[in-house]
Amino acid sequence: MNGSTILVVDVGTSALKAVLFGPDGSILASAVEPIATRHGMNGEHEQDVEGWWRALGKVTRTLPGAGAVASMAFSGSMQNLIALHGDGRPAAPAVLYSDQRLDADEVSGLAAKLPADYGRRIGNRPDGAHTIFRLMARQRYELPATDVFWAFGAKDALTFRLTGRRVIDPTVASTTGLMDFSSRRWDRDLLGLAGVDVASLPAIEPANGIVGRITAGAAAETGLPAGIPVFNGAGDAAAATWGAMADEPGAAYCYLGTTGWVAATVHSDDDMLPRDIYTLADPVRADCAIIISPFLTAGAAMDWLSATTGQTIEKLCKRAASHDEAPGKPLFLPYLGGERAPFQDRDVRGAFLGLEQTSDAGALALAVMEGIAFAVRHNLEAAELPRSLLTAIGGGVRHPLQQQILADVLDRDIRIPADSEATTAAGIMRMVAGKAGVKADAIAQDTIVKPRPQRVQRHIRRYEAYLSATSMARTLAAGLE
Repeated sequence: MNGSTILVVDVGTSALKAVLFGPDGSILASAVEPIATRHGMNGEHEQDVEGWWRALGKVTRTLPGAGAVASMAFSGSMQNLIALHGDGRPAAPAVLYSDQRLDADEVSGLAAKLPADYGRRIGNRPDGAHTIFRLMARQRYELPATDVFWAFGAKDALTFRLTGRRVIDPTVASTTGLMDFSSRRWDRDLLGLAGVDVASLPAIEPANGIVGRITAGAAAETGLPAGIPVFNGAGDAAAATWGAMADEPGAAYCYLGTTGWVAATVHSDDDMLPRDIYTLADPVRADCAIIISPFLTAGAAMDWLSATTGQTIEKLCKRAASHDEAPGKPLFLPYLGGERAPFQDRDVRGAFLGLEQTSDAGALALAVMEGIAFAVRHNLEAAELPRSLLTAIGGGVRHPLQQQILADVLDRDIRIPADSEATTAAGIMRMVAGKAGVKADAIAQDTIVKPRPQRVQRHIRRYEAYLSATSMARTLAAGLE
């Protein structure tokens, strides 16, 4: 496949993004199709799997060059619970990682049934987002009890539909609570507790392996070439790590999409499991792992403010810039749906503090940007990630003011890749480049954002207030029922 083009599709929380890369790894074209999430009164967070398929077909039929690509690869959201029929069509809506139908007491009750060495086996302590808990209580989700196949990554549902093969990468598999971290195999004891058979689960294979080839039927529905290879790809956290050039030990980065995280690659050490920080299996190499501290609200905070004020995000950012010269007092806590890291609290909620009569939408937008940056700092400090030049990627850092505030709050240089919103796709391209006939040697011009010294001290004081307010918000959470 020398001189080939490759199409990388990222099935994110809010949109499906397709990026076409040329033989040198440069971006030739891209397209985005929105994905809707259903939020229910009982904590439901669900998506229509058939909607993913329709979104894929829409971008592949309209993206220039997609009908003649030599290969495909995928990334996507992780920790979903997806029930599929044998032909790859959905048996029920996808239950997202952010679904909150199981409360903390129910999760604790289910966790009590796990073996004492659960953390060592899977590499992480029990976490309410582990898919094993949803499987153990799947009657709560109105999911079929039998005659279904299970997928846990959004990408895996689409590769199954495209090729007829059910495959998962090690990174996504390590978020389920069902994979033995050391062997990278499904743990039979844990499968028994979850009430699933290994035959109903996808095979765990490296991200740079070929899942299969696009069938004639799938080609007819999507406009993609029949018979081209589809690479496994990896979950979004692994893809972002490689896209941020943080796939070798010693470099840290942050991702700001709908949700966010800070992460770094480390040498794998089974004797350290489970760590205090969440640990993911490297998508390709058994001797490495990705340590990650995920928080639940990043770009979603600006989405919420936009919906609440009726103003576009672009307009909010412009109004925020007008307040940046003389910022006011408003302080934002970004816990709109609970928090996962650096502390786990399903009940804590967000807040604005320090509001004044002059606090218009622009002032609130500026506070939201600062609150997101504070969440990044809080997670970086708790995770004890290396203090170095920090790469920031994702749609949440596309605005220059958010980039500058992030540099100011962290008091360090921030590297913004030239195509930040395509970084996840670029990570997948890098993983499979050697096997896909892509050289991946195109050089993009990155931006380095330096902190403003006059703002650093202000943010240090406000960060202390942020930490105190966070503690207060957690104390108050029980009284807000």
